[in-house]
Amino acid sequence: MLLVANAAVRQAPLWQTLSVAPVAAYSHRAFDVGRHLVPDMPLVIYQMDRRSTDTLRFLDRASAIQSDLCIILLGKEIGAERVATLLRHGAFDYLTWPCSSARLRRAIVEGLANRRMFLEVRNLSDELARTNQALAQDRDALSRWNRTLAGLTDLTQALAASLDPDAVVRTLFDGLPELIQADAVGVAKNNPAHAWAWTRRADAQNAEELRRRLHDLVGAPHTEPRAARPEPGFSPRARLTLVPKAAATPPGTKVDSATAIQIPLSLGPQSLGVLHLERAGRGPFTDQERQLLATVGTSVALSLRNADSHRHLQDLALRDPLTGLLNRRALDGPLARELKAGLRYGAPACLILLDLDYFKTVNDRLGHQAGDEVLRDVAALLSATVRDVDSVARYGGEEFAVVLPHTDLAQADRLAERIRAAIERRAFQLSDGQVRITASFGVAAPRRADSASVADWIAAADQALYLAKAQGRNRVVTQRPGSSSPAAAAALCVAA
Repeated sequence: MLLVANAAVRQAPLWQTLSVAPVAAYSHRAFDVGRHLVPDMPLVIYQMDRRSTDTLRFLDRASAIQSDLCIILLGKEIGAERVATLLRHGAFDYLTWPCSSARLRRAIVEGLANRRMFLEVRNLSDELARTNQALAQDRDALSRWNRTLAGLTDLTQALAASLDPDAVVRTLFDGLPELIQADAVGVAKNNPAHAWAWTRRADAQNAEELRRRLHDLVGAPHTEPRAARPEPGFSPRARLTLVPKAAATPPGTKVDSATAIQIPLSLGPQSLGVLHLERAGRGPFTDQERQLLATVGTSVALSLRNADSHRHLQDLALRDPLTGLLNRRALDGPLARELKAGLRYGAPACLILLDLDYFKTVNDRLGHQAGDEVLRDVAALLSATVRDVDSVARYGGEEFAVVLPHTDLAQADRLAERIRAAIERRAFQLSDGQVRITASFGVAAPRRADSASVADWIAAADQALYLAKAQGRNRVVTQRPGSSSPAAAAALCVAA
């Protein structure tokens, strides 16, 4: 942190109370922004110059040198319009001097948090740009193949149109056996591992026989037979070890009186799986067919990778980066689904909201890194306690939410109490010690009325959480018909 101010400000006692001490302090005359603003400097506290234009010039130069720099200005009362001008030129905050150490500390914490968020967004944008560039290069390669092999245009376009792996393979099975005469088609994919199979005779024996050949091809153990269907059969496998391209079965190899061919699914050095075809009574696959299948393999590999990338990006958008739980946005889906199921079928469901008591004290006394460790441990505790069908989310800050399908209020209340007790008796291990915390819980079920909404459901759980805090915290309150209004609950909480 750099401090640029007059002697009176530089020598003020409050700098000794901050957890972030200035690494250097300069007067306005001694400070040179081009020389003293070192790379990756996170924070500069700058006292206003006598002339506002000098301060604006400093802000513009500092922003040009380092766009992610957090600048906090100190000065006398200057009015909202002038403050707004300073903020537009790159300042994060303006503090009237003298100010309290608490006010300065809060501005520093918020400013550094804002800088971290800016850096994360910028890094994600760069990553997305690189991903889009890579996808554009792959699309160009695929386009060149399509111009050379016009007979596969419709199939490759259909494959590229889907971002779901099952839909990609289903499209392949619908079109490929007619373009390249085949009696059986299979796809083996790794990371994550899947196996799909199609045969003209959709019976269990033929489907299982093809699966065994796929498993033998990639060196994976066999699984129990699954009922064959006219659509692709899906069989999750352990990670498949792919046959190297040079070791693939040569064209014309006989497999149980059928001619078989295997095409590696790869994008450059990246191996994604194997495409396998069989046919009987039509002779070996020709050079032209092998060339067409190589193009199909490229298209399938690209589509499967796009589907995996799309699923990964979706997961990133719906996950809290600190805890790995669902984020608040992602929670809307389970809430809406359970509300709809309750209104249509009468299925019970409950929502638990929990808030860690006095968690700000953990951050203030032990630091945000310790607070993050506690949040991750609480998230792990919740995930280990609930069922697979339940949805756990970080609702915001130190608040978590759990959606419980097929659960009535009594069951949800017992679960919340079990979690509350587990948190209370848990000594959360930190890198340099341990800390104990408690949590307050609000439990609610949705109203069984056509006018019921997700917002009403959340409000009911939030009201119960307010009541838990108002009654002394570290307890579970279940919202029941006839309970006090949210306003009353808030008043009780304030009174407590």
